[in-house]
Amino acid sequence: MTKIQGIIPALVTPFENSGEFNERVFRELIQFMLSTEVDGFYVTGGTGEGLLLDPEERRHILEVALDEVDGRVPIIAHVGAVATHTAADLAAHASSVGAAAIAAIPPIYVGADLQGIKEHYRQIAVAAGEVPVWLYYVPHATGVTLTSKTFSELMDIPNVRGVKYTSHNLYEMHNIIELAKGRDFTVISGPDEMCLPALIMGATGAIGTTYNIMPGQFVKLYRAYVSGDMEAAKTLQYQANQVINALLTVPTIAAIKAVLTRMGFDSGTPRSPLRGLTPSEYDTLWQAIEESPFQEIVDIPLKA
Repeated sequence: MTKIQGIIPALVTPFENSGEFNERVFRELIQFMLSTEVDGFYVTGGTGEGLLLDPEERRHILEVALDEVDGRVPIIAHVGAVATHTAADLAAHASSVGAAAIAAIPPIYVGADLQGIKEHYRQIAVAAGEVPVWLYYVPHATGVTLTSKTFSELMDIPNVRGVKYTSHNLYEMHNIIELAKGRDFTVISGPDEMCLPALIMGATGAIGTTYNIMPGQFVKLYRAYVSGDMEAAKTLQYQANQVINALLTVPTIAAIKAVLTRMGFDSGTPRSPLRGLTPSEYDTLWQAIEESPFQEIVDIPLKA
């Protein structure tokens, strides 16, 4: 089984002006990121607006990604949904078409207790068959907080093999790594601004949103870390964080799509209830980008 590690962009989902999935741009984005030697892709997660897509759209987008990648790097399919049967159906599909792993947020909004959360993941794991299932832990977005003890119980579900850990609590992340010793369990970091600290604390890679616009920067960071060049890794992280600070001056997904469009990948605007940027927000973003080192580190220069 392919080991999943390294730098894994959480792919955006580009849209046409009509709001439909833009397959051409999506394929071009994948080829661009492959040219920077990324180590995999994460499809229809939060960055990809997965919960705002219909299940059929999610299946189609995954199939397009798998076709374009053509086995060169592993693809993780996010199947998270409020209803267990929807997530399980998406997991079964992802397994059948060749995803390397399947990830899912815990059920949100309905207030499921631990027993309900465990059953949710158990059904996803059954539907996934032989394909490993990952927990997607992003408490600031889901409102669901899990302790390392809870993670230990979820690890006992057959075929639960990893976590995308999107939290700044690296102490708890390391506790999970310690609990996973002796198990076939992968811990991948989520927050882009914490890529290097998470690697130092034991994560084997990172999945991120800003890897869409500066994949090469994070690939170089990861390679520097693996080779032991910590000074270079720190510099690369600090540069990336200045760009991230610029992006955070406006709504993030809209900012990423705006930057991608100026890089030549017309990604449209996010799907409602998310929105595109206002004219004043565009001005704020470009000023912040110009004051950051983005133009020095970007793989493709911004177009006017």
